[in-house]
Amino acid sequence: MKKTALVTGISRGIGNAIARQLVTDGYFVIGTYKSSQKEAESLKNEVKEIELYQVDFSDRQQTLDFVKGLKDRKLDALVNNAGIIEFEAFDKVSYDTWDQIFEVNLNTPFILSHGLRKNFNEGSTIVNIASTDGMTGAFVSMSYSASKAALINLTKSLGNVFGKNGIRVVAIAPGWVGSGMDSPAIKEAMENNPLGRNAETKEIANAVSFVLSPKASFINGQTIVVDGGYTNVDPILKKEAEATE
Repeated sequence: MKKTALVTGISRGIGNAIARQLVTDGYFVIGTYKSSQKEAESLKNEVKEIELYQVDFSDRQQTLDFVKGLKDRKLDALVNNAGIIEFEAFDKVSYDTWDQIFEVNLNTPFILSHGLRKNFNEGSTIVNIASTDGMTGAFVSMSYSASKAALINLTKSLGNVFGKNGIRVVAIAPGWVGSGMDSPAIKEAMENNPLGRNAETKEIANAVSFVLSPKASFINGQTIVVDGGYTNVDPILKKEAEATE
């Protein structure tokens, strides 16, 4: 029988690649999008095995209604991919923006995981798409970094409570990825990566595919960093090394 995966934010970038990969892996995908209806429908028309829902996860009621609408659906995987980022100078930070980012990036993964807890088949897996930004301090994207740091911790807690039911929870933390969430610093990020490039969305999707597979059957509550070694590099030490060449 075909397995079913719920993947949030599938219209573009990482979510789009994840949806494609899971269909290739034999899943039927329940996918969400916020406003990119054209892109989402194009994906559905191309890979077929997708059911689409438009949900604005910054609106708590829409999230709760979405969960309620899935009350009779059995799931084998949940991929919490939908996320938002805003860049704000510290003196101009908006509390509303802070709240909105936490609602989408942290609260929604918790609500979906909790609200659908009885929908998961034994052996299911929840994957939270975190970020290496959650492992370091930010300057103009504090809300994003803080929300991803909290998501990494939430992954540990969910891994604890779901484990007794044979359900694993794992986070994937991408570094710089060639997607719509890249900033103008993308070129410098590539230069500071030991592999000399940023990730392709397909590579993040491959990591998700692995985590959902039996090959990852004893990985639970952990965060897998997929950044090509970017977080291993201190830019100052790199410049010092280059100066000696």
